[in-house]
Amino acid sequence: MPEHDYRAYAIRYGHRDNVPAHEAFHRPHAAPADGMDYFVWLVTDGQRSVVVDTGFAEAEGTRRGRKFLRSPDRGLAELGVDAARVEHVVLTHFHYDHIGGQALFPNATFYVQEEEMRFYTGPGASLPVIRESIYLPDVVSLLSANYAGRVQFVDGDREILPGVWVHKASGHTPGMQFVSLETPRGRAVLTSDASHYYANMEEANAFNTFVDLAGVFRGHARIREIASQPELIVPGHDPLVLERLTRVADGIVQL
Repeated sequence: MPEHDYRAYAIRYGHRDNVPAHEAFHRPHAAPADGMDYFVWLVTDGQRSVVVDTGFAEAEGTRRGRKFLRSPDRGLAELGVDAARVEHVVLTHFHYDHIGGQALFPNATFYVQEEEMRFYTGPGASLPVIRESIYLPDVVSLLSANYAGRVQFVDGDREILPGVWVHKASGHTPGMQFVSLETPRGRAVLTSDASHYYANMEEANAFNTFVDLAGVFRGHARIREIASQPELIVPGHDPLVLERLTRVADGIVQL
């Protein structure tokens, strides 16, 4: 039996229709039939909680053609969690759809990889192809949080709470990280964008946004190594998450 007993909840807050196959997969593949879902995650044992990512702000998501279904704090409230009182938030990477809701968590400490911060505040971030995936005010907001003492930097792996870890998986971005947690069924992994879709890992066909393709596959190998079983690996954007996990409310499922 695991030493700790966490549950993970996926809260769908946004959606994108008609994701082209060439965006979702590096090698030829059919386009995702149901587009792309956008989630934030709650990891909790009933006493302690970690939120994974903060979603995109409605205005920025709408500008990019995404559907904003609800504010992530509303989804958390349905699970009995007040976003304003959350103390621990893991930001898996700096793309707009993962760090855009920082203001919803005014009392949280944000956990980020050192390499991610260095990259997105350094010369690489000025490249147009890199800038496409970030929203500058979000990065500036995170810099302000750092000056306020609300950012914890990780270099590799770190235990955030007993039984909840972050793990570096550079590939999609230089400081990409994913989350693992101890559950009643064993150690589970929330991949975030280390694997957008189930098919990215199951078919060894990377999502087609990356800074290091070999790093993507090293990340996949690390995920498999950490997860107790394949069924406990949950991708970051796949609409199938809502089908494969247990429904607890509209757009909310439990691992």
